[in-house]
Amino acid sequence: MAEPVSLEELEARIHEVSLDLDAETMRRAGYRVVDYLVKRLAEIRSSKLGRELTREETEELLREPMPEEPAGFDAVFDEYASNVAPNAIQIDHPQFFAFIPSAPSFVGMLADALVAGTNVFAGTWLESSGPSQVEILVIDWFKEMLGLPAEAAGLLVSGGSVANLTALAVARHAVLGDETADAVVYFSDQTHASVDRALRLLGIHPSQLRRIPTGPDLALDVTELRKRLVLDRKAGLRPLAVIANAGTTNTGAIDPLAEIAGLAREQELWLHVDAAYGGFAALTTRGRRLPDGIEQADSVVLDPHKWFYCPFEAGCVIVRRGRLMRETFHILPEYMTDVAREEREVNFCDYGVQLTRNFRALKVWMAVKTFGARRIREVIDQCLDLTEYAAELFRRSPHLEIVTPPSLGVFTFRYIPERLRSTGTEAETELNRLNLDLVARAMASREIFLSSTRLGSRTVVRFCVLNHRTRKADIRQALRQVERFGREADQALR
Repeated sequence: MAEPVSLEELEARIHEVSLDLDAETMRRAGYRVVDYLVKRLAEIRSSKLGRELTREETEELLREPMPEEPAGFDAVFDEYASNVAPNAIQIDHPQFFAFIPSAPSFVGMLADALVAGTNVFAGTWLESSGPSQVEILVIDWFKEMLGLPAEAAGLLVSGGSVANLTALAVARHAVLGDETADAVVYFSDQTHASVDRALRLLGIHPSQLRRIPTGPDLALDVTELRKRLVLDRKAGLRPLAVIANAGTTNTGAIDPLAEIAGLAREQELWLHVDAAYGGFAALTTRGRRLPDGIEQADSVVLDPHKWFYCPFEAGCVIVRRGRLMRETFHILPEYMTDVAREEREVNFCDYGVQLTRNFRALKVWMAVKTFGARRIREVIDQCLDLTEYAAELFRRSPHLEIVTPPSLGVFTFRYIPERLRSTGTEAETELNRLNLDLVARAMASREIFLSSTRLGSRTVVRFCVLNHRTRKADIRQALRQVERFGREADQALR
């Protein structure tokens, strides 16, 4: 046991070290960061999309022991600007059409800076009554947008993966009392992989999952869903939930939500809707018709960092019967006694898995209040129009075939040279190789970014327009690049 230390020795030992910088140094450093961000956005259209290095290259560039002595902010920032930032892909670039783009507004970036600078703990009402009220308000805006009832509740999380996990945890608790034996979950073969991961974490074995086939429109086949339900009930299994899509990642497909909702009520199933990016189409007049029936969901997932133009990370989960979230997650240990409040003063730590959580709602609130919902609605409509425009241009090309038509900002296509227009296994195999090579060439060029996927036995190229900076000229340029890389891929295979 260590010898006791006197008060005098302790006083002599303490040197009162701080990590604070003086005011002028902080101001100068802050201006450097803001100037860098403004310059990046001003020049983004004329810049390359970025670089991908090998692990060996990044190790050589950045590997070092933990530094013992200070380098100073300016030197560290210079290293970031030279060795870190350029070696990433700018997914907010107007020529990024891969995956699901994210193009945050500058207001959202400033909001995140405020969140980091104020370091709000948004887990309890005691420590964040103002920020918590903002989050309540943002959730209410989303509820109204989707037509969900006043009793619904929700919270902001990191993204769709955690949102799906949170919603399905509530479903498991509400329907099964957390007992997963013999439970069965249903979803289409186009459902996002985060659902599989969430169900695995919740104790649902792969043998308890039912992947329902989709039709030509790649939407869930409700007739087949009903058949599987009947078979599983006859086998003594317990159907838990059906997971429907309001915009699949592959093609933007929308499941028949209203029809699925009717079946879910009849069969006493929990209806969860993954609307991670597609749900925000409901803000527009024409988009509201696309996910018809979403207002009947028991839980919904949204991603404001996609089609609502917030920086990463910003996901959202909303549960129709809001009290079920608190019943699922509320735990009050002895060290949290002081933060206990009535349910009206929301402790958001009682609504999900995080106790420590930051003020994600600020970037949503600031952007909506700065621009107004009308401007955001116009941007979403613009993206829908640009997607239709791109598909029509691609359709007119003699070398391109539209495979799935535009849906919620996404369509798919293939490059088909004249020599491969014949049908047959060999032609299809070569077409798959050609289109994969097309995507690889596009990615390597850093002039345009595309991604591929598989629909049945066919490899197709995805084209996704969600960026508020994308213009008609970008679409026309994309067509020229696609045709060029297609020709190069074709020549390489001959």
